[in-house]
Amino acid sequence: ELKEEVVVLTSHYDHVGIGEPDSTGDRIYNGADDDGSGTIGLLNIAKAFAVAERKGIKPERSILFLNVSAEEKGLLGSRYYSDHPVFPMEKTVANLNTDMIGRIDSTHKSEGIEKYAYIIGAELISSDLDSLIKVANKQSGEITLDKRYNDLNDPQQFYRRSDHWHFGRKKVPFAFFFTGIHEDYHRPSDEVHKIRFEKMTSILRTMYATTVIIANTDTPPAVDNQQFIEITKSDN
Repeated sequence: ELKEEVVVLTSHYDHVGIGEPDSTGDRIYNGADDDGSGTIGLLNIAKAFAVAERKGIKPERSILFLNVSAEEKGLLGSRYYSDHPVFPMEKTVANLNTDMIGRIDSTHKSEGIEKYAYIIGAELISSDLDSLIKVANKQSGEITLDKRYNDLNDPQQFYRRSDHWHFGRKKVPFAFFFTGIHEDYHRPSDEVHKIRFEKMTSILRTMYATTVIIANTDTPPAVDNQQFIEITKSDN
């Protein structure tokens, strides 16, 4: 049955902790965006599914909400899960990862665009998943889906810099929702009062709609990018 298959949604709840002080003497690295935004985002998506279930609306596939730790130490939490999964990886049909979705980077500030997300993965590993995200985005109100970093040759290599990577190396289709690096990245100034909650909510609506579609589609997304497969062969 489809309930034996699972869609995994991830974020990481760790951050840097206590570090070098800034000019004000603040040494506490709060990580409100990195990745408090993704962690609270997943909790809100889980709440939305719980509300739907009380109304008698249940997905065909199971959904796992996975908030991992030790991302900042080298993606250790997601690596451990992918090597010791609760659900078999061959039954894991997709991973949607959210890491830093609460701010606006300088590129989009200059373009005057607030409701956007970088989508990394998706068509890089699965054209099916890319198509499903586009459908979900139209259903949920349409944020700008920015793919400028969705490139195996991008020097920043965001496709392997958060917890989605350990699903990708196991040949699980993934999509990383991300709003970019900003001036408070890994600084004590990554504080909650700087989070753009309305913008964050718009991204979560698209993620929720994407999850609903994946959890109910007859045919789950397939890995179909041979270049990605070749690149990840040595990482398993």
